[in-house]
Amino acid sequence: MLAYFRQNFSVYLKANIVAYFFMILILVIGIVIGALAVKILPDDQKGELINYLHMFFTGLSQGNDDASSNNMIGMVMFNNVKTVVLMWILGFTIIGIPFVLFILFTRGFIIGFTVGFLVNEYVMRGLLFAFASILPHNLFAVPAILVLGVSATTFSLMLVRRKTYDKINIWYEAVRYSMVCIMVLAVMLVAALLEVYISPVFMKLAATFLTKH
Repeated sequence: MLAYFRQNFSVYLKANIVAYFFMILILVIGIVIGALAVKILPDDQKGELINYLHMFFTGLSQGNDDASSNNMIGMVMFNNVKTVVLMWILGFTIIGIPFVLFILFTRGFIIGFTVGFLVNEYVMRGLLFAFASILPHNLFAVPAILVLGVSATTFSLMLVRRKTYDKINIWYEAVRYSMVCIMVLAVMLVAALLEVYISPVFMKLAATFLTKH
């Protein structure tokens, strides 16, 4: 069973290596631009963010986040479901590829800006908090978004080529594409649970460290 999975995964990866490289490149560009955007942030907006972060760190270190998890879980899950459904729909449109790339770029930009701002203001302590707040759920969310981006792009290109290649069973491919989206959705819901219930545990520890210095 493991050998069969490994063989199929190897075939899948070879068939989509270029698409994955391109998707990862878009994500990395978003991260880099997000990090660079911190440098051009106006001083008044930077001051507002610093004040908000200070209050946020103080609240976390004092344990004032008990009720927020229950309020956040619905919102985070809704946002993740919305992202997956939107990318699924875009895969069925020939012009959906640029929008899929934009979603990936935006995800990278948010990660880059968050890490860049924290590191810029708090140096190593900021990096510690960035890892605590971003890493746990994004270990699941980022690979899932990449898989979905590749699947949506591949299926969209298949719609373009369907008249050239008569052997393509578009209904079979649509079902297979939708099944991938359902699996990605399941992973994104797990990521939402991690973001709301696991990440704050590490964030609280990091915030305690930040407020003591």
